[in-house]
Formats: sequence, C-alpha cells, structure tokens
Amino acid sequence: MPREAGLFETAKGNSLRGYLLMKQSGANLPPMWIARAETSRKRRQRRVADILKNGGVAEILDLEDWDVAYQKECFYRGIRILFDLERKGRTRM
Repeated sequence: MPREAGLFETAKGNSLRGYLLMKQSGANLPPMWIARAETSRKRRQRRVADILKNGGVAEILDLEDWDVAYQKECFYRGIRILFDLERKGRTRM
C-alpha cells in the first residue's frame, strides 16, 4: 500500500527541512518523485496558458493549483540536489 504523500506539507515547502526529515527517517528520494512532480505541473500548463492569454485571472484556483505543483517540483528537486551533494559532493541537476 503506498504511503500518504505529506512531506511537502510537513516540511512547509522547505527543501532543507524535507531533506533533514528524510535523512532522519533513513528515506530516499527516487528520481521518479521529481519526474512525477514535473509531469503533474506540465499537465496543468495548457489550462494556465489559456487563462493567462484570455486574461481570465478570475480562474485563480487553476493558477494557484499550477503554482503549488511548481513549488512541489522545486521542493523535491532541491531535496535531490542536497542528497547528491551529500553523497557525491556535486550534482548534475
């Protein structure tokens, strides 16, 4: 059974806090987490582009939804970079 995704909320969107929480629990951040976060954000992009082009900022919930997806993608990418720096002393991201 998959775990409930809550790291982003627990760490309040802070990559360093997320890294420390994962390190404390001995967890790892698979590259697929970043890929899924990116895919999730990109699924929303067409709708966001239409809203922005049409000046329909009244659809603020759709824009906020995209923004949260972007924040999560950056959050997971930041954690992965910290793990890479710890393990290898450098990163390719």
